[in-house]
Amino acid sequence: MSLVTIPIWQENVVAGRGWIAVALVIFASWRPVKGLVGALLFGGLSILGYRFQSMGIDISQYLIDMLPYAATIVIIILSTRKHRLENKPPADLGNAYFREER
Repeated sequence: MSLVTIPIWQENVVAGRGWIAVALVIFASWRPVKGLVGALLFGGLSILGYRFQSMGIDISQYLIDMLPYAATIVIIILSTRKHRLENKPPADLGNAYFREER
C-alpha cells in the first residue's frame, strides 16, 4: 500500500486502514470469497469521494473519508452477532506450528 500511494517510505501512509483489514478478516469468517467481497466493498467506499467529485456532487470530504470506517464498525457489529459454528476461527489459530511434530 505504501509503495502505491507514495514511492518512498513515510510514516502514517496507511492512515488506519490496517484496522479495516483486521475487520475484513472478522467479516470474512475465514472464507476467501467473503473476504474478496468485503475488500471490494471497503475499497469501493474508499474511492467513493473521487467518483462524487468527478460527477460534480458537492459532499464534505471528511464525511466521505469517514465512510469506510463507519461501514467497518457496522459490519463488525452485524457479523459478530452470529454465533454459528462456521463463523468461528480455526481451532489451531493460537497454537505454534512445529514441522517435526506432524
